[in-house]
Amino acid sequence: MFAILSLLAPVFALLFIGILVERFRLVPPGGAATLNMLVFNLAMPCLIFSSMAVSDPADLARGGYVGGTLAGMFVCCALAHGLVSRGFRSRHAEASIMGVLASFPNTAFMGLPIMISLFPDNHDAVLAATISTVFCLPLLLIGMFVQEWCRNAEGLSRRRLLRKVARTMGRNPILLATLAGAVVCVARLPVPEGVLTVCRSLAATATPCALVALGMVLSIQMTSSVRGESHLSWQIPVDLIKLILQPLLTLFALSGLGVSGEWLAMGVILAGMPTGSVAYVLSETYGVAARDASRVILVDTALSVLTIPLMVFLLQRAGIMAGGGL
Repeated sequence: MFAILSLLAPVFALLFIGILVERFRLVPPGGAATLNMLVFNLAMPCLIFSSMAVSDPADLARGGYVGGTLAGMFVCCALAHGLVSRGFRSRHAEASIMGVLASFPNTAFMGLPIMISLFPDNHDAVLAATISTVFCLPLLLIGMFVQEWCRNAEGLSRRRLLRKVARTMGRNPILLATLAGAVVCVARLPVPEGVLTVCRSLAATATPCALVALGMVLSIQMTSSVRGESHLSWQIPVDLIKLILQPLLTLFALSGLGVSGEWLAMGVILAGMPTGSVAYVLSETYGVAARDASRVILVDTALSVLTIPLMVFLLQRAGIMAGGGL
């Protein structure tokens, strides 16, 4: 267990540094948003592209991994939505936000650094985190669609809704980098060494900047007063679904689809990441359950300091992940 904690300690240390940076105003106002944009628009896409572009095309054929990951996400999303909407009968705007909170793991800003720490020099770690990140996007798009539908229940055509969702998806840098990397990989297109060098230089900033940025965002949420109602009866089940049920369901789904070894371990660990902060952005943008979203993310991120090492320990003890004797 000590070996696991020593591997994960730098990850959580960078997260804590981000909290201190924001708390003591070590960067100008708006620094968290700027750093987030740098990571999301530049560093993370460069990391994904430079990793996928030099992959073997066979590495991308991970249907079982994709299926198991999606199964865990959508079952948890539907469960949380059903709980809040009292059997899918009412409060669909709030229920859709809680569904996203219960199923959208922070695979990019937190999951990717943890994968790199737990599986050093393993190319598959970046690939697994990338696949999980890309296939989380449908959850956000469904959440956006439900919010737009509830907000404009009268008169807005489905075509306009679909166009808006498509535009959002088409501008996502992580999705675009993934598609570009996949095309280069499958077509076996040569990438100039200078391009890869630039991408890898920017990619090297992704992990520390992502964690510091996440810590800064959490610090802002801890000190800000978010308006709106707070429903503890929603928050507790959502946190439990996210941190406990989702990795368990993903374990069963991946195993049932024939995924094993490190890919099984990586899928379960990524599913057990706390909720991504973009879920709060969605709730704040539409003015729906923002206070609940803020508290859910703060609580499950704090609890993940305990649940992630425990999850890794149990995977090792079960022989799914190397290091069972540690």
